[in-house]
Amino acid sequence: MKNSRLLLLAVFVAGLLAGGGFWFLRSHWHTALASTVSQPTGAEPSRSRSVRFYQSPMHPWIRSDQPGRCTICSMELTPVYEGDSGAAAEGSVVVLGTNTIQLIHLETREVSEAPLVRNLRLSGTLDDDDTRHRVIAAPVAGRIERLSVNKLGQEIRAGEPLLTIYSPTLLTAEREYVALSKQSHPETAGGSKDLAPILASARQRLIQMGLTPHQIDLLKDKPLGALTSELMIPATGTVVLKQVYEGQYVTEGERLLETADFSTMWVQLTAYESDRQWLRVGQAARITTPTWNGGVITGQVSFIDPNFDPMTRSTRVRIEVPNPIEETPEGPRRRLLHRVTAMAEIACVETARTLPRSALLWNGRQPVVYLSLGAGAYEPRTVRIGRIGDHLAEVLDGLKPGERVVTHAAFLIDAQSQLQSGHSGGTDPEATRTSHSRSPAPPPLADFLKLSADLSEALASDQLEVFRETLKGFQPRQKALQQWASQTMTNLPETLQKSIAAIAASSAPNGPSNLAEARKWFLDQSRTSVELARWAHRQGWEAGVRSFECPMVDRAIPSAPKRAGWLQKGAEVRNPFFGAEMIDCGLELKEKP
Repeated sequence: MKNSRLLLLAVFVAGLLAGGGFWFLRSHWHTALASTVSQPTGAEPSRSRSVRFYQSPMHPWIRSDQPGRCTICSMELTPVYEGDSGAAAEGSVVVLGTNTIQLIHLETREVSEAPLVRNLRLSGTLDDDDTRHRVIAAPVAGRIERLSVNKLGQEIRAGEPLLTIYSPTLLTAEREYVALSKQSHPETAGGSKDLAPILASARQRLIQMGLTPHQIDLLKDKPLGALTSELMIPATGTVVLKQVYEGQYVTEGERLLETADFSTMWVQLTAYESDRQWLRVGQAARITTPTWNGGVITGQVSFIDPNFDPMTRSTRVRIEVPNPIEETPEGPRRRLLHRVTAMAEIACVETARTLPRSALLWNGRQPVVYLSLGAGAYEPRTVRIGRIGDHLAEVLDGLKPGERVVTHAAFLIDAQSQLQSGHSGGTDPEATRTSHSRSPAPPPLADFLKLSADLSEALASDQLEVFRETLKGFQPRQKALQQWASQTMTNLPETLQKSIAAIAASSAPNGPSNLAEARKWFLDQSRTSVELARWAHRQGWEAGVRSFECPMVDRAIPSAPKRAGWLQKGAEVRNPFFGAEMIDCGLELKEKP
């Protein structure tokens, strides 16, 4: 009995040892199998590979020896291991080291709203006020017996003697007026008040002949033997033209003198077409003239002639300036002389989006600037320029406020960019030739791609209703595209044909209830649209769309791939997967056909 119990105990212990060994071997076998599956034959474990550097997935030129975040988009830097080259920067981006930047004295400046100043220097002449220019003509025919005004430049005043004239017509009118005045006087025998209208008419006739009311009142005391009459100066001014002499017979209306009012001078300046955009009525100006050494007089622009001379392509700009009287040995004279040359300086100031003129590089078509991307990276950017001031230029398109452009050493960066791209002149000749030789894409293809770009823009703007409305035209363009692909003899890849068929077979949502659903549906069709646009590009077709890619789509759409592309019409990044949350997340795909 005792022996049997010992035998059973021995069997039980042996069973425990066998079971423990089985489970121990089973666990080791699973570990070895997992290691074999995860590590292909000949592959080195990833933990044994060293990290070369850390790189931004969105901005490849941002690199660091230590883990961290991108200095531009704040994305986490991705490790690049030994044997990998990492993501390449765009071909047009120039990356400079710190030593190089210091060596070439590179400087940058922000694009900002600032006063755009242009100091115009316009030449012209000083002229009198045309509205006060007077012609003194003979009011009656006769012979000039004595001339009181007989010098050019003479200052004359209204009411002073002008000349003495023998005029039978005027003498007869004077005597008739005296006779009528005596007949109409109540104290005169036979006087009649009925002659009052005739007397008033005779008086008005004498005024038209050059006599003043005071002279007419004194006619009753004029001796009968006096055969001449004295005429007075009708207006104050300066004599600028004299065409009469003593003893000369003149007819009624004949020009005797011309006078000008020099109290206010007109500076008549010549402005060309390029100057017109700067000029405004009311601008202050500083006037100088060679006849007044060191003297400066200020005025304002009062008139800009809208009529341009067809020969010189110039117009007249008028500035009114005061002209004070100075005492001279020759008597009182005006400080500014008539019809002398003058120079005007007009400070034109306009508020605009500006950048320094030194940042512009002209290649014969449109100016180019180099945009600072941060971390020593610089990218060429084509801009549209408006007015160009003394030191700044107006930016109409191509740059946003806050972006930094290279203002010093931009030419050296451009040279490095040309060497980097393997040619000179700033433009790839092959790319230019291909671009110029492109033909429009077939309508079914172009319409489909442009519709995809419209859907992208609606999502980028977070406009669900616009997306729904645009989506109404999606299925008709799907069918047209599929029909074109099946009936047209093209070299469209088979995989792309299947993708188009899959899109056409799928039912587009008639109206997603929210932006998340719309973006999820858009992600599937956008992938095919981007590949289709690239294929069209390789065929030499121009569809009017651009391809972009976002490196972090999975953060916007769960279960989405990390990278995904989209199409849009404009050059500015507008991410449809994030919308306003991260509108500028992405890079344009610039691959050559």
